[in-house]
Order: sequence, then structure tokens, then C-alpha cells
Amino acid sequence: MYRYKFNPVARQKLRKLARHNPKLVEAIMRKIMWLAENAEDIAHRPIKGSAFYSLHSGPYRIPYLLDKGEKLIIIDDIAKHDAAYDRISRL
Repeated sequence: MYRYKFNPVARQKLRKLARHNPKLVEAIMRKIMWLAENAEDIAHRPIKGSAFYSLHSGPYRIPYLLDKGEKLIIIDDIAKHDAAYDRISRL
């Protein structure tokens, strides 16, 4: 099983979402935990033109990096589709 951690941007957005929609945050966290449990068994497809992968939870995209050596998932952002991909394209 992989561990996961949030970068500061993702952590801040998760906290903001939790204040407005706790059920949405529960769904996002279930999806992240599923990813951590299944990271070795699924095909990770990179976002075109980047080193990031994308997890989908409803209308939200969760770009992440995968460190296979450390068995670590780094959650980069939690945002709606266009905002998440726009941020990735600027990195």
C-alpha cells in the first residue's frame, strides 16, 4: 500500500471544501484512499505534457505525483477540471 500526502495548495483547498461541503470531502478522501490501496495494481496515465497523473472524483480533478521508490502519492491540487489542468500546465 502507498502512503499519500498533500502539498500546501491541495491541503488548503481540501480544508476550504470541508467547510462548505463535508460530504464532497468524504468522497474525495475515499477516492484518495482507494488510490493508495490500489496504486500498484492500476495503470496510471499521465496528464498530457506533464509528469502528473489525475484522479477523478465527481467534477473534481486531483492531480498527483507518484513516487514508486518511496511508495508515495503526492496530491498536488484539488480543483474542478479546467482549474486543475490550468495549474498543472503552468508548473
